[in-house]
Order: sequence, then structure tokens, then C-alpha cells
Amino acid sequence: MIRPLRGDAHGQVALYAVLLFPILMLVFALVLTVGTLEGTRARTRAQLDMAALVATQAFDFAALARGEPPQLVAAEADRLAREYLVRNLATLDLPASATSIAAAAEVYVMAPGDRDPLSGAVVSIPTVSIRATVPARVPLLSLAGLGPIVNVTVFGSAAART
Repeated sequence: MIRPLRGDAHGQVALYAVLLFPILMLVFALVLTVGTLEGTRARTRAQLDMAALVATQAFDFAALARGEPPQLVAAEADRLAREYLVRNLATLDLPASATSIAAAAEVYVMAPGDRDPLSGAVVSIPTVSIRATVPARVPLLSLAGLGPIVNVTVFGSAAART
């Protein structure tokens, strides 16, 4: 049996739709924004980890030949990490140039017993850590009156294995 609508109930569905639609669109925009930022962070983190791994190949082979413990040539490790970043960050379609991001990145080459300035841990083997700030394009932020570019700071590290 269908009950007839009371006289004061007409138009309530339209009112709810008008009130809820902007809220749903705002939630949708927030989900897209967070997804865009998280995707940029994850892709950049993978590139920083790989750059650090490439940099750990800068062993001091003369020291190894003398029987000394493994150590890295800091200048060579830094060069390798930045070179990798320049080549591979260019594929991420970032609003800044890969060269400027790589030049501004902080590359730390640590020997056993040093404290990693990024994580605070004492390393037991030669390690390379990298921190970079990468701009991410988020066009939906301009709808809220904010700038369409957000800077994301990402860390990456790798330890040398012999």
C-alpha cells in the first residue's frame, strides 16, 4: 500500500540533492588531490631509492685492494646520484626541470659509524641518503583559490653491499 506524501514533504529530495551535491564534489576533489600527491610521492621515492642505489656503486676500489673495509668515494657517489636523478626525473612530467630538482637535492654519503642526517640512524655499512623537494601539479587546488603547484619532500636511501 502506498501512502500519500504529506503536504510539507514535497521538495525535500530536491533540497537534499542541492545541499549534498557540492559536498560530494568537494570530497571527490579531495580524493583526487590526495591521489595525485601520493602518486607523485611514490614515483619520486622510487627514483630517489634507485639514485641512491646507483650511487652506492662508487666504491673506493684502491682501498678494497689494500684490504680496507668497503667505503664510497663521496664525490663520485654524489655525481652518480644527481646524474641518475636528472635522467629519470625528466620522465615524471613535473612542473620543474629535472636538472634543477637534482641540483637542489641533498645527497649524503655516509661511512660505517656515521649518523644518517635524514633518519637519525647510525649506519653500519656505506650508505647514501637523498632528500629532494619535488613540485607536483594539482589543478583542482586552483578551484579552491590555492596555487596549482604543491611541493612534496621525499626521502630515499640505499646501502652498499659487497
